Amino acid sequence: MSTIAYQCPCCGAPLAYGAGSGKLECAACGNSYELDALEAMNESQETGSIQFDMPTETFDESEAAQMRAYICQGCGAELMTEETTTATECPYCGSPAVLPERIDDAVKPELVIPFTVTKEQAQAQFENYFKGKKLLPNVFLNTRNRIAEMRKLYVPYWLFDCRAGGSIVYNAEKKYTRREGEWEVTYTEHYFVARAGMMDFEAIPVDGSVKLDNKITESLEPYDLSAAVPFVPAVLAGAMADHADVDSTDCEERARQRVENSMEQALRSTVSGYTSVVPRNRSFHTEEGKVTPVLMPVWLITTEKDGTTYTFAINGQTGKLTCDVPADTKKSWLYGGGVFALVFALVCAAFYFMGSFETGTLVGAAVVALFAAVLVYGGLVGQLKQAASVLGAGNYAVKDSFQLFTRRDHYLHTTQTRRKIEQKQENKA
Repeated sequence: MSTIAYQCPCCGAPLAYGAGSGKLECAACGNSYELDALEAMNESQETGSIQFDMPTETFDESEAAQMRAYICQGCGAELMTEETTTATECPYCGSPAVLPERIDDAVKPELVIPFTVTKEQAQAQFENYFKGKKLLPNVFLNTRNRIAEMRKLYVPYWLFDCRAGGSIVYNAEKKYTRREGEWEVTYTEHYFVARAGMMDFEAIPVDGSVKLDNKITESLEPYDLSAAVPFVPAVLAGAMADHADVDSTDCEERARQRVENSMEQALRSTVSGYTSVVPRNRSFHTEEGKVTPVLMPVWLITTEKDGTTYTFAINGQTGKLTCDVPADTKKSWLYGGGVFALVFALVCAAFYFMGSFETGTLVGAAVVALFAAVLVYGGLVGQLKQAASVLGAGNYAVKDSFQLFTRRDHYLHTTQTRRKIEQKQENKA
């Protein structure tokens, strides 16, 4: 016969049921707990995982006859184009794409978003990028920014749909301080908090090209899928299409991360009124997971500076631009330090003229100046439109689909800390 033992959440000592109080009591630290709170803490948490059904449809014989595959000898990229293309360049490294082959056993894209941004518009985006960027390295300002290569490319993506469920248990605290005689007493109330819910996600994009950094493709989001058309080989005329060299199973992990991050944010937003909230354990799962292969339009532009190649990517549907150009270190320090010094001086001067200038004022002025410097620096870095990962999938959550099924907040116990208040002695004249 198995036995169930309860331990005190505060000190870990065994708990015993108190007939008089109707609670589980700790003889070691004196705390007592409601039965339903401890039962909830000892419940086995739901386990599961985010999973998707993978696409398996391949090109049929007639479609394969209209397609050609090219293997780049320079970087190994696998590319697709319609049958009339006889010579081209790799959109990633610029090397000649050779070895025409039939399209065999490749997963067929279901949808294609056509290009709406023209070559001329993409070139204008590239040229306008270099205007007004305060933190741009001087190498981009002192020399002409010429396009080394410009390529029209359909990038393979996997779109992930699912109904995701999640449950999270938190350790939460409420703190408040009171003065009791010559003591300052801080009370900390400890709580067990549980949340569980569901949310629907549609068309979370993960690029299937190993040659493109996820930071670049995620920075180009979002695309308007309502403009997508069914795939036919003729859509590729005048452009190259990258063959997915990262399959949907490998891309599933990135989609799973984004779904879990968004579910965690949604559940956390329902917890309020606490001084601190720390996740204790969490679990996520999916229902009706589905993957759709699509092709998205991207203009890839490269420029060379001092032996380094920089990549610019432009969303071929919306014109959104991103790149891998870094902020100039010296300029970053110059602008950040200048803003800090100016704001610090102004705040100190303001306190001085108000007659409240003292040692503590310097600390406050420094905090305000630092905040202003960080704010200005962040804005200047944002001008560079640097590629960055997207952590969540909030843009792909179905509107009003979030449902909260579990909301439990259980009080556990209270701890306290005491600090003796030092009495200030006033000097009498």
